[in-house]
Amino acid sequence: MRRITALILLVAAGSLTVAACGSDEKEKSASGAKKADTGAKVEFTEPDANTTEGSKGVRAEVKLTDFKVDAAGVGKANKKGSGHLHFSVDGGKFDKPKYSGENGKLAVKLGTDGKYSPAAEPRITYEDLPPGKHTLKVELVNNDHTPAGAEATTWFKVQ
Repeated sequence: MRRITALILLVAAGSLTVAACGSDEKEKSASGAKKADTGAKVEFTEPDANTTEGSKGVRAEVKLTDFKVDAAGVGKANKKGSGHLHFSVDGGKFDKPKYSGENGKLAVKLGTDGKYSPAAEPRITYEDLPPGKHTLKVELVNNDHTPAGAEATTWFKVQ
């Protein structure tokens, strides 16, 4: 009887786990984009995945859906569907003024250099990245820098 009860509990727990996985979790697409529960979405329009870029500059641009970039709102109360962006190359390794310019300078002010480059526009340019393959990530964030739930990742190569 104990074995049957244990088996029933095990099956029930497994069913709950499977149900939880498909319920309200964020959607992730094949392009490396993750959609927020709120419907907000971000995807790279530049650079194209797995492309080779010149050695001088890599321009990144994203398309936003159901999310508004609000530079004036940074540091204020969170507002659903608005905020700003956090870009990072190779886990933040190149998110410093030398590479991400003005965004990198802002990262220094915020104490986030080496982690991400904040942006109040849907674009950023990285300069003088070393040759090789790089991973570029963007995350939608609330006014207080907490994740808004949507992000995207792409890869590119520098000659």
